[in-house]
Amino acid sequence: MNTSTVRTASTGYRALPRIAGVSYLVTSVLGRQPLAMVPLAILTLATSATGSLAIGGLAAAAAAIGEAVGAPLSGWLADRHGQRTVLLTAAALHVASMIVFGVVVGTAADTTAIALAAAAGFTLPQVGPLSRARWLAMAGADDLPAAFAFEGVADEVAFIVGPALVGLTATAFSPHAALLLSGALIAVFATAFAVHPTHRLVPRGRRASTAGRPALRAPGRAALIGFCFTGMLSMGLFFGASQTALTAFAGDIGIPDAGALLYAVMAVGSAAATMAMVRVPERIGPWQRWCLSAVGMTVGSVLMLNASDVVGIVLAALLAGTFQGPVLLTIFSVAGSLAESGGAGGLMTFVGSGIVLGVAAGTAIAGPVAQHTGAPGAFWVGVGASVLAVVVGLLGAATSRARRH
Repeated sequence: MNTSTVRTASTGYRALPRIAGVSYLVTSVLGRQPLAMVPLAILTLATSATGSLAIGGLAAAAAAIGEAVGAPLSGWLADRHGQRTVLLTAAALHVASMIVFGVVVGTAADTTAIALAAAAGFTLPQVGPLSRARWLAMAGADDLPAAFAFEGVADEVAFIVGPALVGLTATAFSPHAALLLSGALIAVFATAFAVHPTHRLVPRGRRASTAGRPALRAPGRAALIGFCFTGMLSMGLFFGASQTALTAFAGDIGIPDAGALLYAVMAVGSAAATMAMVRVPERIGPWQRWCLSAVGMTVGSVLMLNASDVVGIVLAALLAGTFQGPVLLTIFSVAGSLAESGGAGGLMTFVGSGIVLGVAAGTAIAGPVAQHTGAPGAFWVGVGASVLAVVVGLLGAATSRARRH
């Protein structure tokens, strides 16, 4: 392990408050909580208000698709006009869409509610990806691994805490309250993130109409960006399939309400491993990390497929989670290395949108499979997604080697 690696491992996390400020860390963590809350809040409220799980599912899917379309667009606009303007506009439009959705769902036509759900997803402020774009501008080479590891843990926290907040608020108060809580977090913390002084550090693309085109013509760069997006798509597929499969497994063994807890085990393992990634020696390059971690995730997903009791599924889920975090971290790191000055926001939001599409697709595929074949069928979808992550990593590694020679 070289001196740079030792320094990063021992002091990287302590350097982050000095680089960006404690207020930045807090607002970036809390401002991204709604990314995991909005689809579930919309699903819960639409199902409750209409009495139809089908309508609730369509509304949640519309929100996911809206976010997948809107995220890259907001990133591109942020690169052109600045993050502050784009985030403030998105926050205002998002909160307005959520309020109107909460008012009309169950009373207006179902198509109107679904359209509003899509608008809420389309305008959801992309705090996570744009925060990574800021770190690319703020942190030096020694501190960037710790910054990206922090971002990975913040995402995991969002996917643990966000759905829990929705469930607890909807149960204790009402589904409308859960929707309002998500909107309030956006109004307060996404706005605070938008106006934080660090937004001034992010360079803007000077000629947005042509920005990125020459860079995309660089040999292999467009392919590597495509591999990053497909890698994130495979991770989203894995997440969506695993959520569905673990829920089905919990029902099969007689504890139907434990599905979320089993999935939380994966998230805990993922967060812990992500934090530890700064200690991986630099001689183990990003493509090696990607492929090795994806192989470990595949092993974990196969073990989940073959688990027969609570102990077995918990251990398998913990193993799968331990490797899923490093895959996510590495993909974002590879994407960051491909970002051009003035184009990081668009690239990060584009790559991140793959997760959103993957989760929606994974759930849509694994749900009917679990309905007809039980939990094992849904787990097979997760196995396939993790194998896809391995294959994409191998292709990316080969392309990267060819690009250097």
